[in-house]
Amino acid sequence: MATTTRSTHAAARTGTQGLAWAVLVASVLEVVAPVVTISGPGASPAQGSGPELLITPVGWAFSIWGVIYTLAIVQAVATLVRGPGAVPRRLQVDFVVLYLGGALWILLAALDSSIATALALLLMLVAAVDAVLTVGLTTRGSSSEPGWFAVLTRAAVGLFAGWVTAAFFLNLSTALVDLEVVSAQSVGWQLGVLAVAAVTLLAVLVRTGGNVAYAAAGAWAMLGIAVTGRADGTTSVLAASAVAGVAIVLTAAALLARRRA
Repeated sequence: MATTTRSTHAAARTGTQGLAWAVLVASVLEVVAPVVTISGPGASPAQGSGPELLITPVGWAFSIWGVIYTLAIVQAVATLVRGPGAVPRRLQVDFVVLYLGGALWILLAALDSSIATALALLLMLVAAVDAVLTVGLTTRGSSSEPGWFAVLTRAAVGLFAGWVTAAFFLNLSTALVDLEVVSAQSVGWQLGVLAVAAVTLLAVLVRTGGNVAYAAAGAWAMLGIAVTGRADGTTSVLAASAVAGVAIVLTAAALLARRRA
């Protein structure tokens, strides 16, 4: 019995160690994927091909991918340094799916298929939301201040998940335009998509207990959309995205205040 128990624990450690390496490989793969696409350097998820929409964030907003990729790799390396048991197995699986999904998105973007990229982003969204909720569950209720590794993991997961949440709705909108279901110049339906994206961001933010990085990514996306609305002279888009961004920031602040009370 004791031998069996030790073997089970050893197998669990080995499996988690393997996942830790898989996370690192996947995090690097999504960074180098643009270099190996068949059509040359690719874009980052939600920055890709297709028509420019009224709710497309301004170009410089996509620079957040540099921070997201860096945090992903640093967190993966830190996990190997601390030991794979530092994070739940479920979170490691989410990381692998999320990062490989990002690499897949880039490869599909090179094929100029907004429908395929939307499906890839849906996969990423599911993994990202599960990851940020998993992190929230593992840290909620703790009376002590989180250590640097917990903060790093929370930031890496939150920033990626927040941006992917917004990115999914943008890519889905692009797919609808490519299918000629809606027009890229029609404001009404895009305001509807923006509202759904904002509600989704707020709902997940509340479920996380106030992940600051998740809120920051969502607010950053809304800022980018607001700048686009101002540049295009689309007052309704500017106003809606500004309200959504403020709502995200205020909700995060309220959740943090309640957690510290």
